[in-house]
Parts: sequence; structure tokens; C-alpha cells
Amino acid sequence: MYLRKILSPDYIGHFLIYTNFMSLEKLLRPIYSVFGIGYIKIGSGTFCSLLACLIILIFGENIEFFARLIILLIILPIGFMSTNFRFEKDNAELKDPNFVVIDEFIGMWIVLLIVDNSILLISLSFLLFRFFDITKLLGIHKIEKLNGSLGIILDDVFAGLYSLIIIYIIKFIF
Repeated sequence: MYLRKILSPDYIGHFLIYTNFMSLEKLLRPIYSVFGIGYIKIGSGTFCSLLACLIILIFGENIEFFARLIILLIILPIGFMSTNFRFEKDNAELKDPNFVVIDEFIGMWIVLLIVDNSILLISLSFLLFRFFDITKLLGIHKIEKLNGSLGIILDDVFAGLYSLIIIYIIKFIF
């Protein structure tokens, strides 16, 4: 009886779907957690934002604006897809779980589009982005309430855009 159940087409089909699902999960986990940073217990979003800053600090002179923009345009849909997959896996409406930090990387990268290799500007960009990301000012709290990956990623995109505008004004004045 047990052998018949295991060999039934329904059981095999579910098993194959499950194993493919688990393989995809293993593939996407490093993306939505940004190589495991999301699993740091405290401050995972801050550490992920710092990673983006560190990349620009080290390689910033060699990554021009258009290259940064292309990187953003590649990472953004990948972030949406991997986060969407994570929510479909849980079949739940989680609100921005700590282990999903690709959104912080994307938001921070938006600010860093126009920042040169200046430690001062990178630090100010980081502080502004984290301020908007944490306080959820200027309508960001409404965006965060959108379902699934839209709310998770777009709130950080807007935090990044607000920070980018302020950095642009500062660069223009000084």
C-alpha cells in the first residue's frame, strides 16, 4: 500500500515540484539575503547598506554613473523576483522580514549613483538613507504597506530617492 502511494503519479509530481522548489530556494537565498547578511541577528539592513557603501568606497572611481545605473537596473528586477519567490514559498504576507535585505542594498545603491569616492559624501548618503528607511517619512510608511515584494522593495527605493535628492542639492551648493 505504501509503495503504491509513493509510486503514484500525484506523489511523484509533488515530490518533483517540491525538490525543484527547494533547489530554487537555495539559489535565491543568497540573493534576497545578500550573501547571508540578512541572517545577521541585529542590524542586517544596516550592514547591507554598509556593503553598498564599501563597494563604492573601494571601486567607486572605476564605476561610472552609467555602469552604476546598469547595475541598479539588473539588481532591481532580480530583487523583486527573489523576494516575490520568498513570499510565495511561505504563502503568507510577511511584512519586510529581517532576512530580506536586497531592498536595503537597492535603496542605498540609488543614493550612491551620484556619489563620488568621497568618504564624507558616502557617509552622509548612508546616514540619510538609513534615516529615511527607519523613520519612513514623506509617505514611505504608506508605500511599505503595499503587499509582497512591492512594499518591501519600493519603500527602500523611495528612501534612496529622497536621499539622492538631498545629496544632489548638497553637491550642487558646494
